[in-house]
Amino acid sequence: LAEAAGGCCPGASRNKFAYNEAGQVRIRAGLPIYECNSRCRCGADCPNRVVQKGIRYNLCIFRTGNGRGWGVRTLERIRKNSFVMEYVGEIITSEEAERRGQVYDRQGATYLFDLDYVEDVYTVDAAHYGNISHFVNHSCDPNLQVYNVFIENLDERLPRIALFATRLIRPGEELTFDYNMHVDPVDAESTRMDSNFGLMGGGLGGSPRARGRIECKCGAAACRKYLF
Repeated sequence: LAEAAGGCCPGASRNKFAYNEAGQVRIRAGLPIYECNSRCRCGADCPNRVVQKGIRYNLCIFRTGNGRGWGVRTLERIRKNSFVMEYVGEIITSEEAERRGQVYDRQGATYLFDLDYVEDVYTVDAAHYGNISHFVNHSCDPNLQVYNVFIENLDERLPRIALFATRLIRPGEELTFDYNMHVDPVDAESTRMDSNFGLMGGGLGGSPRARGRIECKCGAAACRKYLF
């Protein structure tokens, strides 16, 4: 529906329609995205079906040259506000994440992403199951932004994690997001998005809640010097 009110998924959830006609996100980070689902009458060309279509760009895994391990770069131009990839992994409880985090600490690698949009109950672990997002590195000046997306599920404790381009990304450029991102509240109902995140690379390790000081090697002009 053009106005996304009444029967359309975002309107029914009392949230804004997230995309423009080109499928680019138009709401600020922190607000949730509600896409159409299998119960909707609309087809695959519906403008409210973006993340569910999966990765649409040609991406490449490469070995970084400054001790950050593997990274991901795009092989084609990505427009600002376009969906790039979903962070995929095994959904586990926060208690299990705490246990695995201690193991990952000893191994010096972890892929834990807390799903703490409204409540810190579940975590995504991409160590054993995932996609190319498994290799995306941190940057203090990233070109990807995290959004919480709901498609076949209305449980706010279980959002899907989607990464959208914050600006034009040129071919050959590395894709990055901020592992220690904090999004300012927008309203009382759909506000909290604070990604406690740990990824592999250069000795990086930690659990969702307990980490030592990790040196940052992103090289950004505004680098915070430490990941956590």
